[in-house]
Amino acid sequence: MSDVYVWRYTLKSVGQLNSVASRLEHSGALIRVNEGYGCIHPWPELGDAPIGEQLNRLQKGETSPLISQALHCAGKDGEARRAGKSLFETPVPESHWLVLPGDDPAEARAQGFAIAKIKVGSDLEEVTRKIMVWSAAGFRLRLDANEVLSLATFLDFWASLKPVRNSIDWVEDPTPWHRDQWSVLREAAIPVAVDRDLETRFESGDTAVVKPAVSSWLPPKEERFFVTSYMDHAVGQAWAAAEAARLAQGPDGARMYESGLLTHRCFDSDEFFERVSVKECRYQSNGGTGLGFDDLLEGLPWKRLD
Repeated sequence: MSDVYVWRYTLKSVGQLNSVASRLEHSGALIRVNEGYGCIHPWPELGDAPIGEQLNRLQKGETSPLISQALHCAGKDGEARRAGKSLFETPVPESHWLVLPGDDPAEARAQGFAIAKIKVGSDLEEVTRKIMVWSAAGFRLRLDANEVLSLATFLDFWASLKPVRNSIDWVEDPTPWHRDQWSVLREAAIPVAVDRDLETRFESGDTAVVKPAVSSWLPPKEERFFVTSYMDHAVGQAWAAAEAARLAQGPDGARMYESGLLTHRCFDSDEFFERVSVKECRYQSNGGTGLGFDDLLEGLPWKRLD
């Protein structure tokens, strides 16, 4: 393999980003291989090895899902840069609005959004309040439970949502995965979206959450999916958007739902996130070649991974 260069970073989130991660600082690394760039941004709370271990594996020639995809990204990015082309030659699909504390449905509606994603935590009273507010504002809803609720708790919670269930597209990872328990959910006609271990957990009728930072796997023909970022660096966010644009233009485009690519609002701004823009619910290219950010990436203090 060609020499790998690394720049480590720490992102600061505007609050707790999900029900399993309470920390506010999030470490990752950008990699450079020849002319191409990629992003390794682990979430240990979701089972990823920490960034130090990821880089040790990379240095030894070992792999992980994040390493494999970052190298794949760097390869595609490098090809485009050498050709003087952008990876955003076709439009990026529309995305949902990720609801953060203090968000107002009117603000999202004014920007053209019609779908909202709400994270489900242990405070179900507050989650239910948000669901009712955003549903009343006319939004279609996507819920993400991150496996934090027991089967009994989730079923009670779902029963309480009966008045607004028609506005809910699906629930990502409703409970900790267990084949028999998830069979109960499916038999109860609960719309399940699968966010982790897709090749093991996904069954016909589910919705697959495809994350280019982790995997290139797509569900079998005719099954539906949508593409999301990994709540990572702006370079990783750009890669997810570029892959969503590529898939949307290909034979799989007809089975794609609106994406979840607008996670830059989760973090304090930096010089990379300042280049991210949104128009008509779509991630916009920041210009340049490959994934963009040409001058910023060239100016980083890269260190050879020895």
